[in-house]
Amino acid sequence: MATDPTSPPIDHPNLLLAVVRLRRTQWVWAVLFAGLGGLGLASTGIEQPFLPMTWITTAAILVAGPQPIYLSLAAVAWGFSLIFLVPGIPQALGADPITRLLGGGPVEVMALAIVRLVLLAMAWNQFMFYRLLYGTRQAAGLDPALPTIPPVLDNPSDGVAVWARLLGFLGLAAAILAVPLSSPVVQANLLGAAYSGAVFAVGLGLGAAFVPSHRRGMALTGVALGCLSLLAALLVSRALGAG
Repeated sequence: MATDPTSPPIDHPNLLLAVVRLRRTQWVWAVLFAGLGGLGLASTGIEQPFLPMTWITTAAILVAGPQPIYLSLAAVAWGFSLIFLVPGIPQALGADPITRLLGGGPVEVMALAIVRLVLLAMAWNQFMFYRLLYGTRQAAGLDPALPTIPPVLDNPSDGVAVWARLLGFLGLAAAILAVPLSSPVVQANLLGAAYSGAVFAVGLGLGAAFVPSHRRGMALTGVALGCLSLLAALLVSRALGAG
């Protein structure tokens, strides 16, 4: 295969610096997510662990290694957390540590919504920038005039796509299983698991879909299943609450 003469070498100083900055960025998000998860566990205990563990697991994934694909997960986690500003949702899916910390009045709700949207946009923009470290060939949504960039990091998108689809399916199954059960605690935990599955399925699925991948269709299937999982959790929680 011919080498693009305009492509910089893998060990170009700017590319190596980008990897270092990526790692620092992921650590910053990880510390914030771990703090929120720890706050959630401290305030609610282990009775409903899935929501705080979603934050903590995301933090663990972020520190596993410099991978731009995980910044997509961070962005989706912030986006999906907006539903906890809707009255009744925290009682159904679990307590939101940010709302518990800062309060839930109208002014606070508006401020928290704006902050979450800003953090969502920040994480997504970081993902869209650092995904170039996977190389620009076969990447979706890039300007054709963009200079060719070689793969600097190993691309885990194929495996991530598999996990996205699996977690989306498990989240949807958890929401459905909550329907026939009579125990409110078990129902709440299954709905929390459905929410967690939705976050990871959509976050990882979008990440895999927007980088070079041989399993983009599978990644998008994970996104669809994750969205269905969240929708099912909300519908089931509403039906159970009405009942």
